[in-house]
Amino acid sequence: MRQLLPPAPVGFSSERFFAGVHWHQSWNIFEGVRLPGRNSVEELCDRIQLPLDLTGKRVLDIGAWHGAFSFECERRGASEVIAFSLENPETSGFNLLKTVLSSKVKYVVGSAYNLQDYGLGRFDVVLFLGVLYHLRYPLLAIDRLRSICAGELYIETHISGLLPDLPIWQFYPGAELADDSSNWFGPNIPAVITAFQTAGFNISLLETWGTRASFQAAPSGSLSAFTNTYEGQSHELQSKLKLLDP
Repeated sequence: MRQLLPPAPVGFSSERFFAGVHWHQSWNIFEGVRLPGRNSVEELCDRIQLPLDLTGKRVLDIGAWHGAFSFECERRGASEVIAFSLENPETSGFNLLKTVLSSKVKYVVGSAYNLQDYGLGRFDVVLFLGVLYHLRYPLLAIDRLRSICAGELYIETHISGLLPDLPIWQFYPGAELADDSSNWFGPNIPAVITAFQTAGFNISLLETWGTRASFQAAPSGSLSAFTNTYEGQSHELQSKLKLLDP
């Protein structure tokens, strides 16, 4: 059952308040007031099977951009939400949304490649929506996710249809995907699954639609596939040296 939306402030005009903001995410911020983006937050939350009740959960929204998914998690009862992204919250629309919603969501500007360096701790819920195919180093980012995820990881991504029985990462060196040069890779479904498995996650495919797919993952308790590699051993050594550093 959906929560009732709050009424808009008296005299509120979204066109005036958000003038100049380009919305990617479409979301009901108040009763009868919706952000005009092309991707529905509510629909995608259904596709990733995000619980309607997140009471007491600590949430990290990676690639938050405007923050609509972050605010949606707060609306669903999360005790703490951190929106983590590369955009300037002053110009992306995040700060405007936070103000009008009287929200407590915190914004951290940062990269998924060094998640472990921000001192954010571990999270019960991690959103990783529309991010994977924008990464030049996707496996590095997935390894970093393992260090901060203590519960459920929700993934949504573009997927390639190439060789569906083998794990394939289709490389886009230019703007081949959607005429967007920020798109680097199109993994097929086996590529997504094996990438997260080798980083220490149990993962399952939830749904596919067009060239998109949603997955749900959780730490498996085993990192053997990663720790036996050169990168894993180096990461373990760095962790030990940090403990010895006064």
